[in-house]
Amino acid sequence: MKKIATLLALLPLLAWPQEDEVVSPQEIQEQLNDAETTYRQAKSMFNPWYTGPLVTPSASMMAPGSANIQPYLFVTGSWATYNSHRHTVDNKHNLYSVQLNPLLQVGITDTMDVILSTAGIVNWQDGHNGGGFNDLVITIGFPITRETLYVPRMKFTIAETFPTGKYQHLSTNGLGLNATGGGSYQTTFGFATGKVIWWTYPHPMNLRAFVGYTIPTDVHVKDFNTYGGGFDTNGTVRPGNKLSADFGMEFSFTQRWVFAMDVVYVATNMTHFHGNPGHTADGGVAIVGNGYSDNLSLAPAFEYNWNDNLGIVTGVQFSVYGRNSNVFATGQFSVTYTW
Repeated sequence: MKKIATLLALLPLLAWPQEDEVVSPQEIQEQLNDAETTYRQAKSMFNPWYTGPLVTPSASMMAPGSANIQPYLFVTGSWATYNSHRHTVDNKHNLYSVQLNPLLQVGITDTMDVILSTAGIVNWQDGHNGGGFNDLVITIGFPITRETLYVPRMKFTIAETFPTGKYQHLSTNGLGLNATGGGSYQTTFGFATGKVIWWTYPHPMNLRAFVGYTIPTDVHVKDFNTYGGGFDTNGTVRPGNKLSADFGMEFSFTQRWVFAMDVVYVATNMTHFHGNPGHTADGGVAIVGNGYSDNLSLAPAFEYNWNDNLGIVTGVQFSVYGRNSNVFATGQFSVTYTW
């Protein structure tokens, strides 16, 4: 009974209305400051415009019924090679080339887009020149994930290279300047991913990564060819499989101005040859094929975007490390337009 009496005595206190909480002027000012900070952050945010770094492919899908065209201009100089010991060996004569490479990406469905890539090239070395059309590449892309606040966009690609470039019966000077293709059908399986990072609101970053693995078919070659050779060369070349690994970054100075950087690594297995290697002009045995090769290069660039559909990017890709590959520097310029 005493416990019940105690509870009854406390009921009026529990039912008594509490006084409104008093907010001090300091607390009100802090709330206003927080609101002002949130407003400034929201005002400083913008939809970033990106042309894309020079090398690393995008993981974005082209919407059905839309398309993007992006021609690239490459001007390359090579003055040395990395030998099998990764030492630099100067060339007797510098090699120069100019290449125009237009890309067309078309959205087919919500789950598939297609990229068509063709190119033409002109080469110069030691007072000689040559060139022509390169191999044709068709890439089909399939989305894995769509980008959200926490999930990066991911894409799986299958690319097929068709041997439309010249690869055999080349000029007998041995420079290979009119070699514009590999003569082999090549299938490349690729994985691309990307994510816009809002690490600081006025200067977001777009990160990209790509890994590709290329499997070529055997190719029959005669005389001077892309893989070497000489007079009376006749046999079959088995090109080495190739691994590509790229990382790209774009940093927004403003919505229009962007700094980009690519880190590019390519490794190719040994090329094998079976048949008659032929001979050189001095009677020696011609060499067909190459050993294991790799190359690491960097590609800094700047972008300017007029809007979300139109922009340009320009920069330089240059080698920093390699084996059985060229020491090179390539100036690049590209315009992209989406409609």
